[in-house]
Amino acid sequence: MTQPRAEGASPVSDERCGPLTERLLDLTVERRRGTPVVSAAGEIDLSTAPRLARVLGEQAGPVVLDLTGVEFLSAAGVQVLLDVRGRGRDLRVVLPRSCLAHRVLELTGVEEAVARYDTVADAVGS
Repeated sequence: MTQPRAEGASPVSDERCGPLTERLLDLTVERRRGTPVVSAAGEIDLSTAPRLARVLGEQAGPVVLDLTGVEFLSAAGVQVLLDVRGRGRDLRVVLPRSCLAHRVLELTGVEEAVARYDTVADAVGS
């Protein structure tokens, strides 16, 4: 589930999580034009959603969440997105319609509740 990292991207590791959760969800954080971009690849489920929530919570200001590499998105992952938005955070979700997780956001109506972009460049530039 490891994807090539952009130059300057830092992998996010959490010693409190077991090695299984780190294998299920690969998170990297980089800054583009001063905006934190959290890229997720793998599965966001009940075991990995808390780690995603923590990483998003550590970012200051507007944050871009790139979900293009997500293969599975459970209700726990959807709840993380809603919680971040519910706290008044400027969350910009990168999720092209061709991605698997897009259908989950569409079916749950969350697509209307979050700012969705097709590319990271679009999300950073908004």
